[in-house]
Amino acid sequence: MRKEVIKQTGDLCASIDNVFVRIDNELRLLDADGCGSTGCVVIVRQEFGHRILYVANVGDTRAVLSQNGKAERLSCDHRPNDPNEVTRIKSQGGIIFDGRVGGSLAITRAFGDHALKKDGVIPNPFINKHVLRPFDKFLVIASDGVWDTIEDQDAVNLCRDELTTKQMAQNIVKASIDQGSKDNTSCAVIRF
Repeated sequence: MRKEVIKQTGDLCASIDNVFVRIDNELRLLDADGCGSTGCVVIVRQEFGHRILYVANVGDTRAVLSQNGKAERLSCDHRPNDPNEVTRIKSQGGIIFDGRVGGSLAITRAFGDHALKKDGVIPNPFINKHVLRPFDKFLVIASDGVWDTIEDQDAVNLCRDELTTKQMAQNIVKASIDQGSKDNTSCAVIRF
């Protein structure tokens, strides 16, 4: 489910977007035409008496919140099968061929991959602004290698109160590898 962010005075949405674009511009100086990366950034801060969680991502690094044990995805997988991303890419003159941007990249937003910017790859993140509540227990942030084999709810089920966040993350990575993941498998868990 996709959420649109309502920008308010004092929120971080515009600043986060600017930082992602600046990082991408810096990578251009390092000759990142043929390589790139996904990313997910999480910020927690007080706003108007509430703890606010910002989740910003490009690519398919995903963030999933545990709300009393129920998984809620707070990020957006930027893939060429997402109708909104397809429309955006085509409106910018880009192409999707064989399910890949420009026929080569399996994600639609990324840091780097500057050779594919002409085909619609952008560094601007999806940003979700979430008010933290007492039933928000854990946030799982993991690379696509984890999510290729583990469902959101399965990852949340591996987050138990008696474990440290390191143990939770290790259990999630181990489960994804045990289920046959062949891609990069990295994970971090935050306890609220």
